[in-house]
Amino acid sequence: MPIPVKSLIISWRSIGLSLLIAFAVGITAAGEVADRVLDAVVGRLASRPVSGEVVIVALDERTMAQSPNRNFTMTQYANVVEAVDKAGAKRLFIDFYFDRRENDHDFPRFVNAVKNMGDRIVLAVSTRQVPGREDKVTTFPSTKFGPDVRVASIAVESEFWQVWRAPIAYRAEGQLLTTFAAIIAGKSSATPKSFRLDLSYDTRTITEYSAADVLSGKVAASDLAGKDVIFAPTAPSFQDYFYLPGHDRIPGGFIHVIAAETLKRGDPVDIGWLPPLLVTIALTGLTLLPRFQRAFLPMVVGTTILLIGGKVVLGTMLVTSWIGAALFFIAIIATSVSRTRRRSSAQRENPVSGLPNFEALRSLPPFGSATVIAAKVVNFEDLAAFIPGDGIGRLVEQVTRRLQLAAQGTILHHDLDGTFAWLVPYYQHSQIEGQLAGLGALFNAPLTIGDLRVDVAIAFGVNDEFEGSNAQRLAAALVAAERAIRTRALWTKYTPRQKDDAGWQLSFHSQLEDALTSGDIWVAFQPQYQIATRQLVGVEALARWTHPTRGPIPPDEFIIQAEKSQDIYRLTLFVMDQAIRSAAQLRERGVHINMSVNLSATLLDHGDLVGTIRVMLTAHHLPPETLTIEITETAQIENSRQARQTLAQLRRTGIRLSIDDYGTGQSNLEYLTEIEADEIKIDKRFVSTMRDSQRNREVVKSTIDLAHRLGAVAVAEGIEDAETMALLASLGCDVGQGYHLGKPQLFSDLMAALAPPPHSRTA
Repeated sequence: MPIPVKSLIISWRSIGLSLLIAFAVGITAAGEVADRVLDAVVGRLASRPVSGEVVIVALDERTMAQSPNRNFTMTQYANVVEAVDKAGAKRLFIDFYFDRRENDHDFPRFVNAVKNMGDRIVLAVSTRQVPGREDKVTTFPSTKFGPDVRVASIAVESEFWQVWRAPIAYRAEGQLLTTFAAIIAGKSSATPKSFRLDLSYDTRTITEYSAADVLSGKVAASDLAGKDVIFAPTAPSFQDYFYLPGHDRIPGGFIHVIAAETLKRGDPVDIGWLPPLLVTIALTGLTLLPRFQRAFLPMVVGTTILLIGGKVVLGTMLVTSWIGAALFFIAIIATSVSRTRRRSSAQRENPVSGLPNFEALRSLPPFGSATVIAAKVVNFEDLAAFIPGDGIGRLVEQVTRRLQLAAQGTILHHDLDGTFAWLVPYYQHSQIEGQLAGLGALFNAPLTIGDLRVDVAIAFGVNDEFEGSNAQRLAAALVAAERAIRTRALWTKYTPRQKDDAGWQLSFHSQLEDALTSGDIWVAFQPQYQIATRQLVGVEALARWTHPTRGPIPPDEFIIQAEKSQDIYRLTLFVMDQAIRSAAQLRERGVHINMSVNLSATLLDHGDLVGTIRVMLTAHHLPPETLTIEITETAQIENSRQARQTLAQLRRTGIRLSIDDYGTGQSNLEYLTEIEADEIKIDKRFVSTMRDSQRNREVVKSTIDLAHRLGAVAVAEGIEDAETMALLASLGCDVGQGYHLGKPQLFSDLMAALAPPPHSRTA
């Protein structure tokens, strides 16, 4: 018998969608992030010691330092092999490849030492990734070792720059090879096969002996007797280091030890993502039924704990489980249930105050000529977090009591986020301003909640338009209240201008495209002068927008909106092309100056940015060193790895880098380490006030000194008068720009200003 839809917490549609998403997550491995995070946590908390049956003889930094010219000779390699052999080691695994050492005069000495150990020695077969390509190169030991020498693969499998798995058998150039770890553990496979590493091993428990100590006899024979020895590099110069999840970077030899210890404990098994998901579906599905709905939250929490705990416990038993899809299913189901319950409880009444909520207000008959008043408690979330116990309920109660003085018999509505609203009849419109002023005076007195005295600020929004639905008019009043908070006014009225602003923002993308096509967006050029000589040394390209109906739009306004709407890349490329084109025209006329273009740091994660700029430079035959890219210091570099690559590519291209608005961001010194800048631009708010503020003058002076110590050019923005110019000259500032030196202007005006006077031209 089918279960009625209304008897479930959520609809069958929501359940089906949750199942579909969970299976999609499992199939596509999108949920592996959660599993990898948990595995990394296990690795960070690792406490299992290794058995001690496998030890490392390390070619470490101390050994290299003691070697002639830091070159560990083949004779020394042979001596290590002979010392390990003499100590009675069970086996010796050489984690080196010698493809470039076969012509050494003492290479035969090493070959003989290897042959003398017979089948107790294993040489490495290396498989390496070719930098910048997908090809792999395999290096087999020299044929001089003879056909009987044992070889094994030292390949590892990296995912997300970390080693999660290791092979038992690895196919290299058509040959199936056993790995070091498999030989140590006595495992084999007839086909290529890999397994998950047990990350619970504490790498600090791995025994490591310096090769220098082995050669000098400081390592006793008993320390190596009967053990598997891995002779591996650990000196940083070998670059044989890997990231093990949850652990610090460790040498490759340590990876072989962890892999061998894992295999020695048993045969690792991977049960995949489906069994955990099916268990989760079964447990969670019961609580969707009416009989068990009250147990939904405990069951969800319990199932989550079971999944995480089970994964950890199974991991100690060498059983790998993937719980990402199951966690996704729980999250989706819990979100759906929470949303349904919240919607149900918020249908008509606010649970805190008992007042009707905004849904009830929207459901009223059309407001008609009534005015909508919205009131917002400023920083309500902060108050809710600060006031202990049920104090927030008492706060709402006192706020409600004061607001009801203004409602004058009308019904007060209360939403969940400290927002209230009510209607004022048409015949009371003339009293609204006085009522709000009186309420403002009431809230000047603090509220008393138990032993606390709390200052509460409130802002009001008014919508007295007769047009629009109830929902639209309420939303308009709330927008006006938000504006009152931003402008620190007691109240503001929603105006058609605000509606126009909202419409402009919502259609920003299409308007930007039209403006770029029609020429409403254009590029202005502001000159930059060397302060000491008053010589023109550069210009900065600045985006300008002259809207046909709104008039000139402040750059900060449309640039911020472009970043929000993901149009900043399109806008930046437009300005970049115009700037490069203009710089090329200046060079054709013999004017060799720098061209600066602003670039938002959020664009540094565009992989094709550098290539696009190179194409522009090539198309206009402009040397890269003529272009300076200014990266605004107030933005955050979101993708540090891609950002560093982009910055490095720009510098390799020859393009100059500048830190713009220095001093206004949140992490100035961090930016100086992230960006190897050719110049640092001091923000105009410091420059324009330095004559009247000793503190700002010191900031400017220290920034100039810092730029010079870093080998960068100091550029001052916002020079508005000759006195500031003179002061900057005395402080040693290199370059300046500002209205005193020249305003942003059309390129044609700039060209006219740079043209020589008529009497200086030759016939």
